[in-house]
Amino acid sequence: MNTVSELLKCLKSKRFINDIAKAEKEVVTEKIELGKPTDLFIRDAITGMGTILKEDLDKHFYITTVKVNAFGSVLTHAIIKRDDSSAEIAVYAHEGLIKQHLAEKTIEKLKKVLCQI
Repeated sequence: MNTVSELLKCLKSKRFINDIAKAEKEVVTEKIELGKPTDLFIRDAITGMGTILKEDLDKHFYITTVKVNAFGSVLTHAIIKRDDSSAEIAVYAHEGLIKQHLAEKTIEKLKKVLCQI
């Protein structure tokens, strides 16, 4: 199962989204190189950014919420799936009429903590 479908399946089961096909249009993905290629490093890096919704150490992924915006008032949902020394990040952010590029901001925030050594 690919990263985006894994994220959306989890969000649907927790009732964050209703329609997976519609939500797929709002997902942004990016591949990064990790500072340290371990699951513990990913867990430590994302702790404090939000709530870990699901973790699977056999498949090497974490699904988490990330607080974005000036006061952390907006939540986005991200999956970080590790593959050796790199990771794929997929972010779902539901935006209203005024686009704030929340998914891109979330990826930049995650890259800052995951790419450092």
